[in-house]
Amino acid sequence: MFSNFSRISNMVFAFLAILLIVGVAQAQRVLDFEDGSLAGWEAIDEEASNLGDVGPSTWEIRDSQLGLDGKVLYQGSNIWGSPPDSCLMGTFIIYKGEQFTNFTIDVDVAAADNDGMGLVWAYAGTDKHYRAIMINDKWPDPNPVDGIGGPFMKIDKRISNAEPWYELLAVIKDDYVPYAQGQKIHWTLEVNNGSFTFTRDDGLIITAENHDYANGYVGLQLYAQQVEFDNFTIVPHGATAVHPTDKMAAVWGDIKKER
Repeated sequence: MFSNFSRISNMVFAFLAILLIVGVAQAQRVLDFEDGSLAGWEAIDEEASNLGDVGPSTWEIRDSQLGLDGKVLYQGSNIWGSPPDSCLMGTFIIYKGEQFTNFTIDVDVAAADNDGMGLVWAYAGTDKHYRAIMINDKWPDPNPVDGIGGPFMKIDKRISNAEPWYELLAVIKDDYVPYAQGQKIHWTLEVNNGSFTFTRDDGLIITAENHDYANGYVGLQLYAQQVEFDNFTIVPHGATAVHPTDKMAAVWGDIKKER
C-alpha cells in the first residue's frame, strides 16, 4: 500500500510539474524597457547596397518624449532604402529571446514623423520574414517596385536581399487612414497557422494568409522614421516552444489507473 501511495505521489508531482511547464510556455512576455536594457534585442540595418541613407540606426532606451509611459525603445536616425526609393526598407530591431509560431503581439507606438513603420515576424534574416508596414507619406516614389506608392498599409513577404525584395500579400490603399503622429497609438498582430491579422486601435485592419515561413523571431522595422515603442507584449498561442501535452495526458491516465 505504501509503495502504491508513493507511486501515485510521484505521478502527481510529475503532473504538476508538467502543468507548470505548460504555464511557462504559454506565459506572455512583456518587454517594457523600464530596466534600461536592450538585452535580448538585436538591431539590424539593411545592407548598405539597399539603402539610400545608410544611417546607421540609433536604437536606444530613453524617457518618453512623445506621450508614452516611463522608459521606451526609440530609434532616431533617418535611415531608409532602397537607393532609388522604390521599396520601404531601413532598419530592424529583432527580439532574439525566443522564436514563435502562433502568437499575438501588442505594442504601444508614438511616431515623430509620417514615414514607414511596422512589425516583422517569422524573421530568419533580412531576406526572409513577413512584415506589416504603414506610411502616411507618398513614398516609395516615383517608381515603387510593386506599383503602389504611399500612403498605404501592407502585409509583405520578404523573398530576397535584391529587387524586388518583397512579395505583396495584402494592401490597403484607397481606404487607408493616416496614423496619428506625436501621440500614443496601439498595434495588435495575430498570427495563427499562416493567417495574419494586423489591427490599429483606430479600427484599421489588414489581413493576409501565407504558409511559406512557419516560425522565427519577431520585431520592428522602420523606414525614415523616428519612433518610440513601449509595452511590447508577446502572447504565444498554446505551448509552441514546448510540447508536453501528450506526456501530461499519459501521466494523468497513469494516475487514474493507480486509484
